[in-house]
Amino acid sequence: MALSDSSTAAHHTVGDALGWTAAGTVDYAEWASSNHFQTGDELDFKYDPQFHNVMEVSSQDFKSCNSSSPILTFTTGHDSVELTSVGHHYYLCGIPGHCAAGQKVDIFVRSHNDSCGPSIDPPDHHSDSSSTPFVSFKPWRRTKLLDMLLLVGYAIFA
Repeated sequence: MALSDSSTAAHHTVGDALGWTAAGTVDYAEWASSNHFQTGDELDFKYDPQFHNVMEVSSQDFKSCNSSSPILTFTTGHDSVELTSVGHHYYLCGIPGHCAAGQKVDIFVRSHNDSCGPSIDPPDHHSDSSSTPFVSFKPWRRTKLLDMLLLVGYAIFA
């Protein structure tokens, strides 16, 4: 991810140096959770177009790895997607078997005006609880100590 200052958009290369692959070497859920996405940022998908593609899909299609009715499809091998709205954005590879092998990513986008402090995210597709919000502590430079301090402070003052 390249970030020059807080007023400019960030460019996130999905999967970092390994890119968009079905080789099982990238945990895209972990990759997404370690990044902070805001409106105006761009996702860069880098892959071999002979073997992969990128499809933006609905939440339900993401859960079931269904690529039959994508919202958008990208096939160049170097695709940039601007994140224009807040909320979850779901992407997968539509090549048979690739999504099931883990080539899919759920990107949660916050407003560009959101602070870097704790926030309550809507439940994602992994949530089993519909009544308990997930509290996310994902500032720009996340550290375990900072997470722990924020959690303790939130527990004391909530």
